[in-house]
Amino acid sequence: GIFAMMLFTFFIAVESRATHLRAGDIVVERVNCSRLFKITITVYTNTGSTVRFGGETDIINFGDGTWDLVPDTENTPRPDLDAEGTVATASYTVFHEYPSPGTYIISYREPNRNEGVLNMDGSVNTTFYLETVIKMDAFLGCNNTPKLLIPPIDHACPGVRWTHNPGAFDPDKDSLSYAMVIPF
Repeated sequence: GIFAMMLFTFFIAVESRATHLRAGDIVVERVNCSRLFKITITVYTNTGSTVRFGGETDIINFGDGTWDLVPDTENTPRPDLDAEGTVATASYTVFHEYPSPGTYIISYREPNRNEGVLNMDGSVNTTFYLETVIKMDAFLGCNNTPKLLIPPIDHACPGVRWTHNPGAFDPDKDSLSYAMVIPF
C-alpha cells in the first residue's frame, strides 16, 4: 500500500511573554512498506517558558480509534534558529501499526498555544493543533510524507507582507501542493 499526506503546519506570530508553542509539524515514515509507521512530532517553543512539550493533556490521535499521551519532554534551546536565544525544539517519536489499508488522520493537540497572537482572540485559550493525513492503498504504492527543511521561525513586521516557505522536500519525489485551510 501507499499513503499520501497533507501536512498542516501552523506558523504563529508571538510576543515575548508567550506560553510556549510557536509552531510544529508531523512527519510520517512507513517502515518497510508495511502497516507500521514511524511518526515524529516536532514543536518549536519559547525558551523563557516553564511549560514543556507533552504531558497529561497532550494527545496524539492515530486516526484509527486509538490515541496516546505524549510524554512530558524537555525543550532543547536552538540558538541557531534565533539570535535572541528564545527558540527551542522538542520532539516525540512513536511507532504505530495500522489495522488495515485506508485513510487515517494523525493529529496532535495541546492547550498551550502562545499568548498574545495578534490576529487571534484569546490565543492562549485556543488549542494548538497539528494534523497530517496518510493513505495506504495498494494501487498507490509505498510512500512517505514530505519533510520540512526550513524551520517555521520567522519575525513578521506590522504593515509588511509576510511569507514563509517551509522548504518541503518529498523523499519519494512526489509532486507537492499547498492549500489554505481554516485553522482547527
